[in-house]
Amino acid sequence: MTSVPRISFLGATRAAQSRLRASTARLDKANEQVSSGKVYSRPSENPAAAARSSVLTDQLGQLDVYSSAVDDARSRLGIADTKMQQATALYHRITELATEAANSTFSPSSRLAVQQEVLQLRDELQSIANSQYLGKPLFAGFQPGNAVTNTGAGWVFAGAPADQVQRRIAPGESVAANITAGELFSNATTNVFQELDNLSNALAANNTAGIQASINPISSLLTTLVAGQARLGAAANRVEDAASHNAAIKVTITTELSQVQDVDMADALTTQSRLTVAYQAALGVTAKANQQTLLDYWR
Repeated sequence: MTSVPRISFLGATRAAQSRLRASTARLDKANEQVSSGKVYSRPSENPAAAARSSVLTDQLGQLDVYSSAVDDARSRLGIADTKMQQATALYHRITELATEAANSTFSPSSRLAVQQEVLQLRDELQSIANSQYLGKPLFAGFQPGNAVTNTGAGWVFAGAPADQVQRRIAPGESVAANITAGELFSNATTNVFQELDNLSNALAANNTAGIQASINPISSLLTTLVAGQARLGAAANRVEDAASHNAAIKVTITTELSQVQDVDMADALTTQSRLTVAYQAALGVTAKANQQTLLDYWR
């Protein structure tokens, strides 16, 4: 007679509990994925994905650094461009006044009125040259003081062309986000403030020849100003190009990071539902196993 092996009450209970624990663990994992939206919660669960996620996260962090540099450069260049537009308008007004006053028929009293306006325009230009950004001089390079100062003996410019405020706006790409007042308001022979002083003196002295002599230097200095503004514009274009390029890269990296880290929510919900049913079944089996008696084992 062949004997039929029987599973003991304790063995059946342990087997049911083991299945229940396994079912619980799988359901807990599914619930965690649905609630967090992530494929794994600990790197040890998926080392390869965790390593790739770390690399991608570092790249996104670097892009954030570039983004901050882009924002700073954009602000610096935008404010500088606005100031240059204001200065250009003042140059045009000064040239207009000098041209009118250079007419020999212009009266001395009219020239004195023009002189007062020229001095006001000179002071406005100096104020523009001494503009600040975040509490620091905008056109003085690395120098802490004003970009343009009248020492009484002449006009002094702070900062040098080599004082470039570099901002790294993309991998391997930096841009100079500033320009100095000396590069904007002076050339190799003179500066606009000195020329305006000369114009003012000629107007006060009713010196027609002196007034006429000031027109060409001021026009030449306007060309210098426009060239500096064009340089700022070229830098601003580079910044915007870098911003667009960085944004495109960020989208690509973010998409890949999502593919590595994020679960497919539809699949996750389906798995969660399936495992919930399995868990409930395991609960039922465990409950029945715990209800067995010695009489059930003898049957």
